[in-house]
Amino acid sequence: MQLTLPADFAYVTAVGTVGVYGLLQFATIKVSRARKTAQVGYPAPYAENAVAERDTKAKIFNCTQRAHANTLENLPIFLISLFHSGLYHPRAAAVGGLIWILGRFAYVQGYASGDPKQRQRGMFQYLGILPLFLFSSYKAISSLPIFA
Repeated sequence: MQLTLPADFAYVTAVGTVGVYGLLQFATIKVSRARKTAQVGYPAPYAENAVAERDTKAKIFNCTQRAHANTLENLPIFLISLFHSGLYHPRAAAVGGLIWILGRFAYVQGYASGDPKQRQRGMFQYLGILPLFLFSSYKAISSLPIFA
């Protein structure tokens, strides 16, 4: 079987590699700095709740770590939807992917403030991922033999 990628698929690849790498490095650096500032040693994934309730630095670390973890939790479905949609509409998929990545930057930055409500700054990410997810889901389901 030979797979021919659309001519503009490079846009999808750029968003899915360079964009995601930049996002993950941004989040990782923020977590590392917050961990050091809060003096939370390895391998502890979070500061204890009792400590975070009275120590702003520990709360900021917990919020930053949670933003990073949530980004990792969302990454698989994003990448699958991005690359699958990109096989059909590469430029639109790349734009959707870029919107999601920019939204995740805003989400991480807002959450890392220590105020969980500030993560809402990144809500526009859904304008990127929802079309990718819905289109990819539609193409996957409509391609099943039972619907042929």
